Amino acid sequence: MTLSKVARNFTVGLIISLLAIGLLPFLFIYFLSDINGLTEIDATPVVTLIRKLTNI
Repeated sequence: MTLSKVARNFTVGLIISLLAIGLLPFLFIYFLSDINGLTEIDATPVVTLIRKLTNI
């Protein structure tokens, strides 16, 4: 492999890993709302989690 191929593969891997790490908080909130039975058809998991925590 040449140095340019190594740099290109490293850059693509870095972008994919940053995207995956960026999505983790959203997946964690969705997972928590699913465990607590908060998933609704019309509301997002964040809204339902906030409603559950604030008892609205």
